[in-house]
Amino acid sequence: MRFLRLGVAGMRGEVGSGLTPLNAINFASSFGSWLDGGVVVVGRDTRVSSDMLYNAVVAALLSCGCRVYNAGICPAPLLHFAVPALNADGGILIGAGHHPANWNAIVPLNRTGAYLNSMQVQELLDIYHAARYDIRKWNGVGQVDAVPSDIGESYLDTILAQVDTAAIAGCHFKIIADFCNGSGSILAESFARRLGLEMIGINNELSGILPHDPEPRPRSGFQARSIMRPLNADAGFVFNSDMSRISVVTNSGETLSEEYTFPLVADHLLSKSGRGIVITNTCTTRTLDDIVSSHGGEVIKTKVGQAYIIDMMQEHGAVLGGDGSGSVAAGPVKGYDSFTGIALILEALALNKCTLDKLTSRLPRYELSKKKIPCQAANAYSMLRRLRGHFPDAEVNEEDGIRFDWPDGWIHLRNSSTEPIIRMIVEWKNREEAEERAVQMRGIMERLVSS
Repeated sequence: MRFLRLGVAGMRGEVGSGLTPLNAINFASSFGSWLDGGVVVVGRDTRVSSDMLYNAVVAALLSCGCRVYNAGICPAPLLHFAVPALNADGGILIGAGHHPANWNAIVPLNRTGAYLNSMQVQELLDIYHAARYDIRKWNGVGQVDAVPSDIGESYLDTILAQVDTAAIAGCHFKIIADFCNGSGSILAESFARRLGLEMIGINNELSGILPHDPEPRPRSGFQARSIMRPLNADAGFVFNSDMSRISVVTNSGETLSEEYTFPLVADHLLSKSGRGIVITNTCTTRTLDDIVSSHGGEVIKTKVGQAYIIDMMQEHGAVLGGDGSGSVAAGPVKGYDSFTGIALILEALALNKCTLDKLTSRLPRYELSKKKIPCQAANAYSMLRRLRGHFPDAEVNEEDGIRFDWPDGWIHLRNSSTEPIIRMIVEWKNREEAEERAVQMRGIMERLVSS
């Protein structure tokens, strides 16, 4: 089966079957044509297929007359920063973040460094589907230049200006950082030096071999957990392969759900800034709502996807954005940024003079169950619509998929924009009820599939 997805998250799919060099060339040609040439910053992660896709993408951009800045192996937040910093017209990130090793993605960015908004995506896809590429003559092709050598340091200057670096450095924190053999490790040494950290990096080889599930969930944190206590570490952080998602391991070795990363950062940032607007999606934990409410802030919810959240942040002047995947956006970088997330969590520890265990104990806790239900996109929409009448006692929201709310919990189902599945999240006050509801809903979905 050919797995290929097109949307606000760009082109992504299984390499060799859905995501092929030809598809990459056509998509990049569409982007170069949409920009009418222009300057494009291209970065990639460490995946085995990323070099191949990089060459296909660059060839296509040059054929459209683009000047290409080669950012090399580049964490996602660094590319979000580099596009506006270099006054480029756009960017392309080659990397699949939380997807398995046989997947990859080509993610276009606009001139602000953010994902393309819905209108921009539609314009791009119109060119792609019509195959109307602006291919230049032999003397009109573009050129490739390297990004300035200090771009990484400039990025760190920018994000660390948001925190009290002296307070963090004064604590001499020891942290475990699991980079999943991804692109984040290229900035690790400088980041640690600036904050006075003793950083013990694991899975920090730029090998392209993913050592575990790249989605930073509790099960991905076992390697970090195993060395937390023996090394007397203050905190552990587990990343996906492009540094856009993060989960936390406490000093006692608790592997926190990735759902708690965003509320943890929100609790600290709102305690600094006072009340403010926080943007998230329709299926993020109620822990966030409780935290923001306790600070007198406001939560605004939008569809699932980084593009929607960043757009809404700019529209409302929000202090923070993110979601339950472990993603955080704050400050001038127009994208999810795990380096900023780490810095804010470490600042919270330093200013509160407490352990990570104590800091996380303040969070209201709910029980979550996340499931994936195989389903082709062509069938998903009709299946979700058929769920409407199954729970007459629930409040129903159909802004993004379908969500059922009760006083003690909620269920949300939506068609994934990046995989051929329906994602289901159930959150309840206790584990038994959450799992029971998840089993009940899965049974309903399986009956719908069979019928």
